[in-house]
Amino acid sequence: MSVKIVRFDRGITQIYLIAIAVVCVAAAWFFIKWNFADLVAYGMDTNQPELKVVADLLVSTAPDDPLTHLAAARMYEKTFDPADLAHSLSEYEAAAGLAPNSFKFWLELGKAYDRSGEDAKAEATFRRTLELAPNYSVVQWAFGNSLVRHRKTEEGFALIAKAAASDPQYSGPAVATALAMFEGDVAGIRRVLGDTPETNAAIVSVMAAQTKFDDAADAWSKLAPEDRRTKFKAIGDKLIEKLAAEKKFQLAARLTADMAPDSGEKPATGQVSNGGFESEVKLRNAGLFEWRIAEGQSPQIGISEGEKHSGKHSLLIAFNSTEVAAFRSISQTVPVVPGAAYELEIFYRSDLKSMATLKWEIADAATGTAIVATPAMTIAADWTSLKAKFTVPSNIDGVVIRLTREGCGAGSCPANGKVSFDDISIKRL
Repeated sequence: MSVKIVRFDRGITQIYLIAIAVVCVAAAWFFIKWNFADLVAYGMDTNQPELKVVADLLVSTAPDDPLTHLAAARMYEKTFDPADLAHSLSEYEAAAGLAPNSFKFWLELGKAYDRSGEDAKAEATFRRTLELAPNYSVVQWAFGNSLVRHRKTEEGFALIAKAAASDPQYSGPAVATALAMFEGDVAGIRRVLGDTPETNAAIVSVMAAQTKFDDAADAWSKLAPEDRRTKFKAIGDKLIEKLAAEKKFQLAARLTADMAPDSGEKPATGQVSNGGFESEVKLRNAGLFEWRIAEGQSPQIGISEGEKHSGKHSLLIAFNSTEVAAFRSISQTVPVVPGAAYELEIFYRSDLKSMATLKWEIADAATGTAIVATPAMTIAADWTSLKAKFTVPSNIDGVVIRLTREGCGAGSCPANGKVSFDDISIKRL
């Protein structure tokens, strides 16, 4: 096999090399210019109208880049000058035209047409966007809202419902939109958005924010028990916080019971929780209807197995202090029926020696005002019953049971000894 060597004229070779170099430099310059314009357009602060000159420069630098046109469109739109608004719309159109298969640019164009009042163009553009991205919630949400605003509610809410079903961030706004459209008709909301767990959870949040607690509680009741404890627990916790802040203790207790494990004790109207101290008493982060014990070192408070009126445990308080401030409060909020009559009963044993006296009080959970107090405790070697009858004010549905101390002087308040409590209860008369 013979090898043939082809020799080029030296002058022609130099021309070829120069041409290639020119092409490479031109390509590099074009690449750098395009990417620089693209980068600046991406990072522009469109809240500064004085940067219109920069926007124009970017468009002239990279006229075939849809991002530069999009940045210019946003910039001109911020000035609210009629001439600039028209220029902005033309830039949105240019951006979409340069990216015919990118839903993001068509979505921006559809929103721009919608804002400018060009309803027919907006709808046509949104439909094109939906064709490009039929399963994207951001597209469904934008198009659905546009249709609803233009009174095409059936098709609009169908798209809004799809967006909310696929992306939870749209559930709350979807319910709020439907709530405004149907003038608070919750049944209408479920009809257009679907009677789904996500819809009902969103109804809970929206209704709670508007202090429509009965509607919020009704929507909460439609959720599956397991979902209340897991998937939508955060929503339930927030609702309980709002109910407590609004002093709606019976509803708060009902929701707390819904979220409690099946094996544990649940709060109920007219019942003291863990009155026999058979369960843990938390020293920190106690729930709304659990025993709450103030932080501190004195007196010492804990569960005891050595002394009990019934069951296996009691609550033991050990005093050994002379300081006035050394008293840790113990309390529990109990949901009750407004206007109903109850009787508080507490069993105790005590060898406490102190200048002060200890009592249990029933107080208004809304204001903290005392309603009734038991007689003062005395030294009692055997389990002794303390009782106090009370009537709940008609305007509240929660009371606080709390241990109080009276009779301390301004200087010191010596106390030494132990007090045990067990079987704390209230019963309706």
